[in-house]
Amino acid sequence: MKKNMVKIRKDNPSIQKIKNKCIGCGMCFNVCENIVGIDHSREKLFNPICINCGQCVMNCPMASLQTKYQYNDVLKVLKDKKKKVSISIAPAVRVSIGDLFGYSYSDNLEKILPTLFRKLGFNYVFDITFGADVTIMEEASELLERIKKSKNLPMFTSCCPSWVKYLEMFHSDLIPNLSTCKSPIGMQTALINSYFKESKYLKKDIINVVVAPCTAKKYEANLNKTDYVITTQELALMIRESGIDIFNLEESNYDELLGEGSKCGLMFGRSGGVMESALNTFSYLVNKRPSLPSRFHIDNRDGIFTKKYKIGEYDVRVAVVYGLKNLEKILEHKEDYDFIEVMNCPNGCIGGGGQSILQIKDLPKLRSERETSINNTDKKYNYPYENKYIIDLYNNYLDCSLSKKSEKLLHTKYKDLSKKIK
Repeated sequence: MKKNMVKIRKDNPSIQKIKNKCIGCGMCFNVCENIVGIDHSREKLFNPICINCGQCVMNCPMASLQTKYQYNDVLKVLKDKKKKVSISIAPAVRVSIGDLFGYSYSDNLEKILPTLFRKLGFNYVFDITFGADVTIMEEASELLERIKKSKNLPMFTSCCPSWVKYLEMFHSDLIPNLSTCKSPIGMQTALINSYFKESKYLKKDIINVVVAPCTAKKYEANLNKTDYVITTQELALMIRESGIDIFNLEESNYDELLGEGSKCGLMFGRSGGVMESALNTFSYLVNKRPSLPSRFHIDNRDGIFTKKYKIGEYDVRVAVVYGLKNLEKILEHKEDYDFIEVMNCPNGCIGGGGQSILQIKDLPKLRSERETSINNTDKKYNYPYENKYIIDLYNNYLDCSLSKKSEKLLHTKYKDLSKKIK
């Protein structure tokens, strides 16, 4: 009896299927429906449901399902010396790219990545923890406004494009509850094309490349005008094909103006990190003083975390979930919460569908050690509101969180996609 298999459209921007490699084992369908939580009974044959998360890619034993590669296109662009090309590195990539070159699972290559990308030919090298810091400033301010007005609560995080697409399809009635903040990549791209470009007096557009742990970011790129998204796996292919010896690279810094972000920005790479960061900044906005670093620590290795915090005059009820099956459990009692962080992939971005694949059985260990590595990495700044790059951005360009300029550049609207499943 033929087992169910995930259907992939040819125009899927994230995933492709190599049919002659497929053995019909049904692993992809099992992961998609029973672990990710997609209800394929509502699927039309001509319009298969996909949230672009790539967990089917991570779990396919025959590599029949693969990421849609863009790294060759990026290499071609780098050869054109007339073009200015930037690359931005997501938090979870730095604790996973080493896996593919013999480093231990917990090694963080953050300091050598700027050198690597300059050797590859990129003109500008940015850290997406900066974009994450901006997200925190905007999102914490947005949460405070909603709580003051008791409007559109609970507020959901909007960093994970797979989750956002899932909501647009399966829970479109909750669109008003989504944070209007763009993801860190969306914010970073917008600021490169405006703040950085104007500060450098550049006349031509910058080609924006992002290296992410996530295949869904390829889908999101079409929405936020990022030119190319390559995954951690693709980055490894670029390094090998370029003949760079990754073991003999000196440390260097990210480019100014969009310099490195804070510890909070780095925490976006794991489940619970967005919530921790937002609550720390929310507390600062309310109390006008930094929180103790350990106050909002969230360990969400089991998929669901709930708690109530007293912050100034506010009782803030929060939930942190990864996996959409876990989310559905929370949605049954959504009125019990003010703020909900949602990520699709196991343990958050560190378990993203574009991360390194060594052996499927090693994935839980990989994710655990990546999380430990992120937690143990020190940064110059703990919080975004003390990050000099963020302070300069708001003082010199945005004025303040939720200003007219930030609303225009850094916030977005969503679409009702429920017709895709009706």
